[in-house]
Amino acid sequence: MISVIVACGGSSTRMGGVNKLLLELEGMTVCERTIRAFCDIEGVSEIIITCSESFKEEIFSKLTEEIPVSLKFAPNGSTRQKSVENGIGVCDENNSLVCIHDGARPLVLNETIEKAISDAREYKASVVCVPCKDTVKVSDSNGNVKETPPRESLYLTQTPQIFDLSMYKEALEFANKNGLDFTDDSQLFEAVGIMPHITVGDYSNIKITTPEDIIIAKQILNSRKEK
Repeated sequence: MISVIVACGGSSTRMGGVNKLLLELEGMTVCERTIRAFCDIEGVSEIIITCSESFKEEIFSKLTEEIPVSLKFAPNGSTRQKSVENGIGVCDENNSLVCIHDGARPLVLNETIEKAISDAREYKASVVCVPCKDTVKVSDSNGNVKETPPRESLYLTQTPQIFDLSMYKEALEFANKNGLDFTDDSQLFEAVGIMPHITVGDYSNIKITTPEDIIIAKQILNSRKEK
């Protein structure tokens, strides 16, 4: 079975102080749409939201209907890694996988989630990515181009990122002992020498960050309805 952790600790600074996770997106909040993306996935037994106590109350007050799987909460930590660690602490220890997802990615497709789960079962760790469309430059300390890595090998990281639960706990323990704190969940596995498998995702799996992203998200949802 699978535990899903939805990280909802962002500051929304680029939204002018408005909590982006509570913005309306085609009949429900961004956060609820994100949660519901995992409700029909086979094997998901619980969804854990990492957030503040006040946000927890707002989530419940704005739900359009009951969530059909177990819904738990864990407090935000001082960093992304600490927040996820708090979520790990309330996971059902009998579950084999943990799926970590950004609360601000409400458009993730079922097929992306299912493929990432399948890859995680095979490789113990999977990270959803999309091929980089643009040429990337690496700068030196003076702001000059240092190198141009080949675009064919570059991917942009998204979520979900899915891991063997027991191995994730071991990687967390290693990070804590060595004073490591990462912004990307898969870096924990990389730190202990386990290279996650890349699950190729979808460009529509955008992260809501600025007001313009809400407009784009609505357009994506409308285009899906037309298919």
